Amino acid sequence: MVELRRARSASVRQVLGVKSMWDIGPSERWPLVVLIVDEAHTYFRDHKGSDQQTKKLAALAAENARLVEDLVKKGRSVGLLVILTTQKSTGDAIPTFIRDVCPVGLSFAQKTAEAAVAALGDEIREWPDANPINLQDPTYVGVASMNHQSQPGFTRIRTPYVPDAEAARIAEETAYLTADPNALLEAVLGPRMADVDLTKLEA
Repeated sequence: MVELRRARSASVRQVLGVKSMWDIGPSERWPLVVLIVDEAHTYFRDHKGSDQQTKKLAALAAENARLVEDLVKKGRSVGLLVILTTQKSTGDAIPTFIRDVCPVGLSFAQKTAEAAVAALGDEIREWPDANPINLQDPTYVGVASMNHQSQPGFTRIRTPYVPDAEAARIAEETAYLTADPNALLEAVLGPRMADVDLTKLEA
């Protein structure tokens, strides 16, 4: 995914004639790529210990964080959207250098003010009506508090319940819209450029 991001960053002006893909929107030639990292905290877990296995896991978590940071910070303008989902949004679960550059935050019910702040930032304290700690009642099932960098404050949204059978039907009917990121990378670079150093190309 990072290689695809670098290839797109290096070629977006030449291929699309614009600096940002959003100036013209996604197309069959340059489709929107969505990366969903479910239970994201499991990939960034801070492993403590001096034994070989723990060091290996800590190095892997650090590499995961580095790659995801690259995608979150640099992917949007070239049509690469990252969605991180987690039940634990504290700084020790999702590195703050990643969480703080995500332009949209969304949180369902939280049990503590600290958890609400971890999910949505300290500003949520100033918007008590939208604070997710007030969403504990069964009436608020499917309701979340949301912020967006394009507007101040927070708002509540309600997400509809989608039965498993309906979700499966939608997935099956839209499966033709999906593509292998490796195929997208080759479409940008061409098969002869598979071994190109993309960091140098991007620079």
